[in-house]
Amino acid sequence: MKRTADRFFTDGQMRDLLSQLRRRAGQGRLTDRVDYSLVTFAWATGCRASEIASMSLNRAQPNWIDLQSGLITITDAKWDSRGTLPLDAASLRILRRYVRDIRPLIRNAAVLDRFFLTKTGHPYTSNKLTQKLRLLLTRYGFESKSAHSFRHFFCTDLFRRGAHLH
Repeated sequence: MKRTADRFFTDGQMRDLLSQLRRRAGQGRLTDRVDYSLVTFAWATGCRASEIASMSLNRAQPNWIDLQSGLITITDAKWDSRGTLPLDAASLRILRRYVRDIRPLIRNAAVLDRFFLTKTGHPYTSNKLTQKLRLLLTRYGFESKSAHSFRHFFCTDLFRRGAHLH
C-alpha cells in the first residue's frame, strides 16, 4: 500500500469513527458492542494487531490488561519491545463494561482468558484481527485506513502532547 496522508487519521476522523461505533453499540447488538470495545482499545493503546490479539485477562500471560489499575503490560511484542501503558478513564470504563456485561455473552468467554474473542468464541489471530479492523474501517467509510493507522494516531497524539516516543 502506498504511503499517503489519507492512511492516517485526523482528530476529526477518529472522533467520527468512535461516534459512529458508539451510536451503533447503543442499539444493543452484541457484535456492535464488541466492535466498539475493540476499536476503543486500539485507539486508546496504540497496540499492534498482534498485541491486541494476544491480550489476556491473565497476568501470567505476556500481554495482559489489569482492569483494576487500568494498566496494560506488553512483554511479547515486535523487536523485543516491552512496556506498560495506562488507560485513560473513559476508555477504562468502556473496557470494564465490556468485560462485565458484553464478554460473558460470547461463547467460550468463561473458559478462555484472551481479552477479545471472535463472534464464534475463538481467540483472534493477528491476521484475523487485522482483517476485522479493516472490515470495520471500510464499513464506517475509512477504507484508506488500516489496523496500523490506530498506532500512528496514538503515537502522533502522544507526540503532540509532549511525550518522547521512545
